[in-house]
Amino acid sequence: MKLGTKLITVISTVNLVSICILTVSALLFSRSQISTLVYGNVKTTAEKSATRLEAWIVTYLDDVRTIAQIMSHYDLIAPDERRPYFNSILQSETAENSSVLGAWANFEPNTLDGQDDRYVNTPGSDSTGRFLSYFSRVDGEVKISALVDYNNSGPAGDYYRISFTTGHEALLEPYYYNVGGVDTLITSLTAPIIFQGKTIGVVGIDLALPEIQSLVMEIKAFENGSAAVFSSKGTIIAHSSEPARVGRDLRETETDIAGKYIDGFYQAVISGKDYSFVNYLAQAKSRMIVHSTPFAPGSVDTPWTVAIGVPEKSVMQAVYRMTVVFIILGVVMLLAMSIVVFIFARSITTPLKNMQEKFTFIGAGDFTHQIEIAGKDELSDIGRSFNQTLENIKNLILVIQEKSSILSEVGVELSSNMNETASAINEITANTQSIKEQITTQAAIVASANTKVDEITGNIGKLNGHIEQQGASVSRSSSAIEQMLANIQSVTRTLVENAENVRNLLEAAAAGSAGLQEVSGDIQRIAHESEGLLEINAVMENIASQTNLLSMNAAIEAAHAGEAGKGFAVVAGEIRKLAENSSSQSKTISEVLKKITESIVKIQKSTGTVLSEFQTIDRGVQTVVQQEEHIRHAMVEQGEGSKQILETIAQLNDITRQVRTGAELMLADSEAVSHEGGNLQMQSQQILGGITEMSTGANEINVAVSRVNELSGKNQESIETLAVEVSRFKVA
Repeated sequence: MKLGTKLITVISTVNLVSICILTVSALLFSRSQISTLVYGNVKTTAEKSATRLEAWIVTYLDDVRTIAQIMSHYDLIAPDERRPYFNSILQSETAENSSVLGAWANFEPNTLDGQDDRYVNTPGSDSTGRFLSYFSRVDGEVKISALVDYNNSGPAGDYYRISFTTGHEALLEPYYYNVGGVDTLITSLTAPIIFQGKTIGVVGIDLALPEIQSLVMEIKAFENGSAAVFSSKGTIIAHSSEPARVGRDLRETETDIAGKYIDGFYQAVISGKDYSFVNYLAQAKSRMIVHSTPFAPGSVDTPWTVAIGVPEKSVMQAVYRMTVVFIILGVVMLLAMSIVVFIFARSITTPLKNMQEKFTFIGAGDFTHQIEIAGKDELSDIGRSFNQTLENIKNLILVIQEKSSILSEVGVELSSNMNETASAINEITANTQSIKEQITTQAAIVASANTKVDEITGNIGKLNGHIEQQGASVSRSSSAIEQMLANIQSVTRTLVENAENVRNLLEAAAAGSAGLQEVSGDIQRIAHESEGLLEINAVMENIASQTNLLSMNAAIEAAHAGEAGKGFAVVAGEIRKLAENSSSQSKTISEVLKKITESIVKIQKSTGTVLSEFQTIDRGVQTVVQQEEHIRHAMVEQGEGSKQILETIAQLNDITRQVRTGAELMLADSEAVSHEGGNLQMQSQQILGGITEMSTGANEINVAVSRVNELSGKNQESIETLAVEVSRFKVA
């Protein structure tokens, strides 16, 4: 393949790869950014929708909670007025809210007024006479009836049983109920009626779930996205794209959307957790982006879930259009670059062909031709450099021809001189060998003498070592006795100090006994003061009781005020909670004061026991004082005997030092003699080594001279060959 074709192929390939990488990178980056925005918007839309639905439900849950609080204070109302008053509240709630299908309340038997027998089979009751009022909208009018299925243990009785058994607010699982002759999907918001900590009934509001369907239809999830609401058990409450799915289990209807994620989606819904997935839909030929967010109104523990789904294809249209634009631009750029590369390759290959012709002449040995230069680019610079190189080569050939004859003459003279040098080296080698034999004999004699001196020095060193061991033993004995004497003196001082400490201990025990008697008197005064605190706590309990009664009266007046008194009813409820908390805290304080009184009695008993123990400690300390006095006298006598032994050891140590000094002088003299012998032996070895090296060097010189003679002959032959080869080049 020619160079121009290679250039075009390589550069075009690089351009193609670069454009492809740039295009793919831009598309992947754009897709990633848009996907991130889409996922974020889907999640935000789901969270906002959940917040909106939660607020809608909380509005009615607040009403239920308020009614339950009012009914929990039924004891503040005259028995004959309770049922009419509560019926008016339920009727008003149903009539004033179009989204409320019904409002109801259920009291346990004979709890509300103790007159169940009087109200048997009256409006708002059944054969039991219980308060079972249910106000519902029928043909545009609010009518009263009695609740049914409230004793049912199955799903039909959940509207009453859940809040009654748990004592908490509840958002019921959706169920179908006949409203105006039409089965309507509804749910109930319930709250327990609690009196004196005991659940005595339940209040509830029934809501039509088609209202939630209307709210879901208003959710805008991009252009063709969809939204759905699910209950805590996976029942579809509302569905924007297919309302026919409402009331069914999501595992039956949402498999086409969730696919392999259906189990995880279902578990997230029933457990009230966020969940996201992206699933490919074959029928839509696109992936579906789905995010679900739970919400739990008020304090209910059965959260519902809002899910938003958006087809990825609809939000990625901009990326697809961008892909087509990038591909078209890439093809246009590739064609333009190919034309530029072709022109550029031609401008490079033409000068190269001219160079190829000149290289043909040079290969034949003709250096008289030069490259024609026309331009100022890099190839022209290469041509000028090449012409300069040819000129330098021609000059070099002329120099080689001139110097080859001179080298030939030098080679002949060098060969003659090397023969004379070889004869002189042979004589030097013979003389060196004779001197080497004499030095070897001298070195053997010196080595034998040096060995004897080393043996003498070693024996003196052993003697000196024994003396050192003896001196060290004496020193250790002296040190041990001195240490023992110091320990005896230290023990004696410690015993003196202990005697002082024991006297201080006696004084401290006496002071502790006196202080303990003062503490006993203080404890008795505290016991007397705690009786006054009990009387104050009784007054606090009475105040809490009066405050509780006042809050109940305020709640009754707020209930009579109707809608305008709702805010005051909440304040009254908070005051009642404060009174209950005060009463509870007062009881707690009373129990704590009783425990403190019991503890004071126990402390008084313990104080008497401690006083008895102080007397026992005083007797034991006096015994210790007597024993320490006997020990101190014995340690003084032992110290005197140790001083006499130490004086004898000192005399023995002086004698050992004198013997060690004489041995050290003898060892120093022997080492000096051994050192001088070693120096003499080392000098003999150095002389022998030098002679050996001289002999070896002479042999190597002799070999080198012979080698130089051989090289001189070969050099002469090479010079003659070089002259013949140089004559073949044409330089002029």
